[in-house]
Amino acid sequence: MHALWFMILALAVLAIAYRYYSAFLAAKVLALDDARITPAHVRNDGQNYHPTSRWVLFGHHFAAITGAGPLVGPVLAAQFGFLPGYSWILIGVVLGGAVHDLVMLTASVRRGGRSLAEIARDELGPGVGAVAGVAILFIVVIALAGLGRVVVGALAESAWGVFTIGASIPIALAMGLYIYKVRRGSAQGVREATAVGVLLLLLCVVFGKQVQDSSLGQLLQLSETTITLLIAAYGFVASVLPVWMLLCPRDYLSSYMKIGTIALLVLGIVLVNPVIEMPLLNTVGAGTIAVDGEVFPAVVRGSLFPFVFITIACGAISGFHALIASGTTPKMVDKESDIRPIGYGAMLMEGLVGITALLAATALPPADYFAINTDPKIAVVADAKGGLAPTREALAALDPVMTADDRRRLGLAEGQSATAAAERSLKLSEVLRLSNGSLAALGYHAEAGSLHASELSTGDFKRLGVKVEDLPKLAEATDEVIAARTGGAVSLAVGMARVFSGLPGMRALLDYWYHFAIMFEALFILTTIDTGTRVGRFLLQEFMGRFHRKLGDPSWPPGAVLSSLVIVAGWSYFILTGSIATIWPMFGIANQLLAAVALAVGTTIVLKEGRRPAYAWVTLGPLLFVGTTTLTAGFRSLVEVYVPMTRDPATATMGIVNTIVTGTLLACVVAILAMSGRKWLEILRARTG
Repeated sequence: MHALWFMILALAVLAIAYRYYSAFLAAKVLALDDARITPAHVRNDGQNYHPTSRWVLFGHHFAAITGAGPLVGPVLAAQFGFLPGYSWILIGVVLGGAVHDLVMLTASVRRGGRSLAEIARDELGPGVGAVAGVAILFIVVIALAGLGRVVVGALAESAWGVFTIGASIPIALAMGLYIYKVRRGSAQGVREATAVGVLLLLLCVVFGKQVQDSSLGQLLQLSETTITLLIAAYGFVASVLPVWMLLCPRDYLSSYMKIGTIALLVLGIVLVNPVIEMPLLNTVGAGTIAVDGEVFPAVVRGSLFPFVFITIACGAISGFHALIASGTTPKMVDKESDIRPIGYGAMLMEGLVGITALLAATALPPADYFAINTDPKIAVVADAKGGLAPTREALAALDPVMTADDRRRLGLAEGQSATAAAERSLKLSEVLRLSNGSLAALGYHAEAGSLHASELSTGDFKRLGVKVEDLPKLAEATDEVIAARTGGAVSLAVGMARVFSGLPGMRALLDYWYHFAIMFEALFILTTIDTGTRVGRFLLQEFMGRFHRKLGDPSWPPGAVLSSLVIVAGWSYFILTGSIATIWPMFGIANQLLAAVALAVGTTIVLKEGRRPAYAWVTLGPLLFVGTTTLTAGFRSLVEVYVPMTRDPATATMGIVNTIVTGTLLACVVAILAMSGRKWLEILRARTG
């Protein structure tokens, strides 16, 4: 089966939904009215409240909501087969996600740009507000950790990617200063800065290869820990600076790159019309996935129901969007008629991102998809499945060539022979990060002087016990190690590069397209990191303001610095101590639970303010489905994943933290839903009485 018809169907469904369903919601359910003055005008302070052009704000909002979720979620969910993910993204985004975003943005604009927690307190009572505040803070931290973990995995050991993404920050700062200080926010200034910013960013992608091959490349080949700390520093700075200086111009720049790339990918899929290699439905076992008789390790644990829904997460519906829709965006809306394209339209665009990501990833051969997205353990001395060295004696060839880093990975002390590691096993990612000199000494196809083991052959992977198809050729073409790069970002970048290189005249540029795709993904994620950290800062300051009034003032620098530090420290901890296999399911559960909370608040508002009580079904229907699937997934994750982690000394601490956090979230959301139900009955009795 080919991708073209699936793409055409998706475009048709999204266009019809925006034309008709969003018009019904805007006119009948929410009654948007430009006569209402928005908080951007009422409280204009030049810092957080600032009237913004519809399309500039669309760019900021789209960039802020479209993080790793719609890119990575569908890619990880592809393990279940093509059809489940495709169906849920289309249905979920039209009836759930876009409705959720539109209702929450409208509610916040009409309440002075207040946050979800504050709105919940006003609409459902102080008890619900307090519980919602605790739950939302937990969810923000987990969501940012899930998103950040993806970009860390994509940029680790990649000088080209680090250079390109790093360069986007000073470019955005220069854009912000030019637009608002030199050109005083004029439309012409926006156009000029955008043109130059996009051009500079593309030049960074092109010249990133030269940077990687230079002496500077070795300095930019950073570990996951270093990248995490740098992202934390960026998130902190972006959270405390005025929105016009870095947040808005960077998001605006990113949105152009995002929308342009998605449009190009849609065009590429239509023209290239790649074959969908992944079957419609795969067989899920206990930690395994069977694809046409071949068995592979699972990318994420769990059965098709309910885990496909929490794995896809943001591509269909995202609670994180409620934080943006009640955080930075409502403080910049110029007039109410802008809410429809920003709230409903941006979410439909995110659904399209999810569809294109799914099509690009499922066009990979299944063997390559699982080789990239899983990180199995490899025996140092070969067993029945394969291994690093054929025999214990063969390991002795490593003794004269091992580097200090090789010794660390093998668990060897200085002067200890490699044969001492014979009984051990390493993750595939660790094997592939051994020096090329060591791999070559064991007979692998690796150039001793190269930075990467990107020349390994199909036979080399067979020795290791890893099934591959086109992966060796792709690794050599991209000049990167792409096996065992879990998290979904790398497999998506490979899938996108394959589509782009299939266009006329592009076949020799696969390495540039791959790194362009990595840059594209990282821009998606980092714009959510900076906006999400700022939203988390607002939420925490609202809470701290109950104890000290000044701490609740978002424009007071000490309060902004303290709250930003707390939020950044929280999500950085989860990135540094977790993996995509543990963080992403927890992120998916937290994200969908937050959507359930927002839908509960939205249902309350529609019941109170809507022209007809029956209109509440536009939010209540999605709430019933999302609440049921996510609470089920959360309980099963506790029992099947996190509690068992506490019994292993190596994962006990993380298991305890994950269990406490997930259990707290589940308890909070159940309490919120129960109190919401009671409130709905009161409203209905009052309306009918």
